Amino acid sequence: MSNKKPYDYYTQIVEKYFASVDRKDMAATLDCFREDAVFTIQSAFTTHEGRDTGIKLMFENFFENFSSGVHKDFRHVVDVENERCAAQFNVELIGADGSQTNLSNCNFFYFEEGKFKRVYVYMSGANVLV
Repeated sequence: MSNKKPYDYYTQIVEKYFASVDRKDMAATLDCFREDAVFTIQSAFTTHEGRDTGIKLMFENFFENFSSGVHKDFRHVVDVENERCAAQFNVELIGADGSQTNLSNCNFFYFEEGKFKRVYVYMSGANVLV
């Protein structure tokens, strides 16, 4: 008997994560990560380590800097054998100052026990996850 999860298992976790980010729901957002997770914005050469430390601080800053956001138009590629999912998507953000930012990003998610162990982010513009 195989312990492999279906394709949709991974895409649903990824989309649940982005829905939590869009709602600015810190608890639900952080619940998608393992405690020892590492989050790298590869296009900005920055890394945030630890769900309850570096990653949490990154999202606190993000939620403070943007009054609203929508992640949409997802296209996924899943590697079921290795528990990985790539997601290409568009992002529309409204800054706390009313400015608008539109990005086309690609994230790579590495899972362990149903949560993100590593995340790599490639942004089409400036790093909004400072």
